Amino acid sequence: MHLDRDAGTRMAYASIATWAFFLYFVGPVTPLAAAQWGVSSQLAGLIGIALAGGLITVGLLGAPLVTRWGRQGSGIRAAVLLAGAAGVLVVAPAFPFVLLGVYLGACAGALLMNVATAALADRHGSAGPRALTEANAAAAWIGLLSPLLLGLAIGIGFGWRVVAAVVAVVAVLLGIVLSRVPLVESRSRHRVMDVADTAFEVDEPTTTSRGSTTHRPLPRLFLVSLAAIVSAVGTEVALNFWGAVLLSARTGADLAMTTAALSVLIAGIAVGRTVGASLTRRFAVAPLIYVSLALAGAGFLIVWVSPGPVAGIGGLFVTGLGFALLFPLTSSLALSHAGGQTDRAMAIIAVVIGATMGAAPFLLGAVAGTVGVTAGFVIVPVLLLVGAAAVRVVTRIGRDSVTPIATRLPL
Repeated sequence: MHLDRDAGTRMAYASIATWAFFLYFVGPVTPLAAAQWGVSSQLAGLIGIALAGGLITVGLLGAPLVTRWGRQGSGIRAAVLLAGAAGVLVVAPAFPFVLLGVYLGACAGALLMNVATAALADRHGSAGPRALTEANAAAAWIGLLSPLLLGLAIGIGFGWRVVAAVVAVVAVLLGIVLSRVPLVESRSRHRVMDVADTAFEVDEPTTTSRGSTTHRPLPRLFLVSLAAIVSAVGTEVALNFWGAVLLSARTGADLAMTTAALSVLIAGIAVGRTVGASLTRRFAVAPLIYVSLALAGAGFLIVWVSPGPVAGIGGLFVTGLGFALLFPLTSSLALSHAGGQTDRAMAIIAVVIGATMGAAPFLLGAVAGTVGVTAGFVIVPVLLLVGAAAVRVVTRIGRDSVTPIATRLPL
């Protein structure tokens, strides 16, 4: 199947990669910002809440904005907002301004992600899933630069704000190029529904022959499968936010080194996504999810009990390999049990992702503040077991005959 990587396609890739660069910056910067202002791990976890707030805001309000501004206009505005958000982080005089910068950046990044994903789908038709998979893999490779640059900046004494300035410059450049290379606009003339209008209706409205309205509920197996998505997103975000602190506590390495080491986790994700697409065409979803959960669990166990940096870094890579396909596969499993209500299901999944991205690092920070970071990370294996249990229930009661769907999230 031919994929034409024209200028608009490359701009969509660049938009998604810019969001990934910011996203993978936010996690490692959390303990650094906490240390700078002397805030507790519980308060530092509010950075995850701010990130989630931005994602949910765009999930609820983004569709009508894109309808009004168009994809190109939305992309340009999102790039400008991301540059402004990074600027807030560069000059932040106090911790609350970090929360503001992360919230605004998440709003901007989520909007970039949405318009780029939709543009790729419309531009490439049947080749759209391939384009989305390729874009997410490329975004992961770009994302691993964030912790590398953070570790380097801290190691030479520049501090984390330098990387925030890099985000601002990248966002400005993206906005300039987007103004000259348009994204594919929507071909549909139908009203774009707001997630707030449709996603959280208990039932989907349908019209009977008499003109009255009835409702068709989302299948229960879809709701159960959301637990697997929470498991996939929660474990990755928790390690991305607090993994540097865990590795430092276990190995005695300084935070600059362990922050840079998080790039190995993202490299594992990138490698897994690059080579994993072929596996999804050969094997059923459930076995692949179980293997991914096992890899993630084994890698994390190495990090959790690591006696030294080398073993810990190796564990991060194995964990990243396990994380690579978890979200796409669990999302595919959920959508296959949505009873044909794909739009509503994807809207709910998007908000669940946002909520999980906020709750997981905040909860881990709160627990770590009470029992210590090493003990607090018991949350990760618990989430992995919950995910395995949810997949078991869904595939035992339902039928695991789903074809994986390329989904949007460069995590």
